[in-house]
Amino acid sequence: SSSSSSSSKPAVPTTTSSWLEEQDKDYRPEVLIIGATGKLGRVLVKRLILENNVRVRVLVRDLYSNTLNKLGVGVTYCQGDLSNMESLEYAVTDVDKIIFCAGNDNSRRENEDGIEEEEEGWDQLESILDQRKQQAELVDGIGLRNLLHAYLNVRHSDYGPSQAAKRTLFKFRKRPADFGLFGIDDGSIDGGDTRKDDAAISETAAVQESSVATSLSQCEWTKNKFGHGVFTGKVDRYGEAALASARLRSRNDPDLGIDLSVGGFAGLVCRICSDGGVCEAFVRTEAFERLGVEYVCEFKTASKTPTSGSENRSRDKFSTVRLEFKDFLPRMRPQFQTKEDEEDSREALGKSGNIPKFVGKDIRQLGFRFRGQSNPLSWSSGFGRFYLALDFIKVYRGQPEPEFVYLSDSRIPPVVNDGMVKHDIKRLTTNPMESSNDVISIIDDNEAQKVKDKKDRSAEETYFKYMGEEMIKQSGLSYTIIRVAGYNEKQPGTDSSTVRLQKMNKDIVPVSRADLAQVVASAILEPNACNLVLYMTKSQTRGVKDGYLWEKFARLKEKSKST
Repeated sequence: SSSSSSSSKPAVPTTTSSWLEEQDKDYRPEVLIIGATGKLGRVLVKRLILENNVRVRVLVRDLYSNTLNKLGVGVTYCQGDLSNMESLEYAVTDVDKIIFCAGNDNSRRENEDGIEEEEEGWDQLESILDQRKQQAELVDGIGLRNLLHAYLNVRHSDYGPSQAAKRTLFKFRKRPADFGLFGIDDGSIDGGDTRKDDAAISETAAVQESSVATSLSQCEWTKNKFGHGVFTGKVDRYGEAALASARLRSRNDPDLGIDLSVGGFAGLVCRICSDGGVCEAFVRTEAFERLGVEYVCEFKTASKTPTSGSENRSRDKFSTVRLEFKDFLPRMRPQFQTKEDEEDSREALGKSGNIPKFVGKDIRQLGFRFRGQSNPLSWSSGFGRFYLALDFIKVYRGQPEPEFVYLSDSRIPPVVNDGMVKHDIKRLTTNPMESSNDVISIIDDNEAQKVKDKKDRSAEETYFKYMGEEMIKQSGLSYTIIRVAGYNEKQPGTDSSTVRLQKMNKDIVPVSRADLAQVVASAILEPNACNLVLYMTKSQTRGVKDGYLWEKFARLKEKSKST
């Protein structure tokens, strides 16, 4: 009887953790869609509701029956617009992810019956360009900036600093004292130790001896008139120059470096202005002191185009680079006291067990390096010059899935050099010689007709789409940016081609909104889609079936790592 009695008792969880795990397993993240009432937005909302993997919230300008009829039931409505910060903060409260497709559907406005209308003033090219430019600036410029600020502010105020997307390590322009924490690298882990004489810190750091002979490199660390830290100089073919921070110390144990892994941080976000060269970021841990091994991540910079006149416009030339901790690989430095030390280090470097992977722990120094051998074009005429200006260095938190999905149909090329970005006339162009005097004349009749028919984006619209992408990359949020070549009107099930996700814009063709909605619905919950910029197209070639999009994201992520 005792056994039957015990078997009839209700099951009681032994710990709260198992109950929380079950709750977490059933949790569906809430996604806010910006631009939900547009053609693409409506298809996307229906797709997400059908799959039932997320809860859908939409931002709409009004709650009239016409608006509600477009989206129906199954969604949470928030009234507001991208120009109203208060409405945005209300809309993003408790939201887990955001999909931004506002202004992305390049089609005419619809009336209450869903019929496309002609817009006044579209018979003249200048009017077309002006209206499109203004709309792009309001949506992808001002509106997107407001949305990002609202989302980050609400997360910080509701959940505290632990949920902030990023933290600042160094801010050279707004915190002038941070400039003095860096200097030309002398190869020592204690170089520039802040516990030494602070009076020794000056506005300009002179050239110092390093592991590379001074005849092979000449460099300096100085400030420009805007307060940015500037690392500049020249190196020989076999030379290198490095900038390093002072010794960084843990608050809990001064003998250790700072630990950025405990806050869930996954990498560095650096705001830089450079000359298009290949640079290295490096971090040093106890392995540098013990074995002469540091962790290095190489990255390509965008070029800083010379500007006419005396005004320095470098503030407009800054770009953001993300450097993931997992991409910092161990490398042995050549400065050793004896040959035996070098042999011991090489042996240890060959044993993965002795050199742990870098995950953000015990950072005792960080810095940047320019190597002549990594920049063959720079030393073709002897010494090669380099330029690297720093605005800030931050760390961003790692997320298992994208927090922000941004859609673009503006045909942005895979590589955007600085000469293509015209901030003064707000255009993205392939003509580096274009100036503000050429705004209308550079558009030929064929391009003008495409813009007028709304089959293509103008250079001004493309500029604001590109700047929107840059804002998202700077935000510290994990993201997926999906670019398409436009939309066709094919119905689901009538197209036998397969979805292709690729890094380059070769052979991209317009896609259906239903296909794009399927990719977005997959990306928003796909870890391999984190921090990817990709092109979506369709192809008749055989490949992975459309239903297995996670495999396509995984392959694309692997290709991104290799490049």
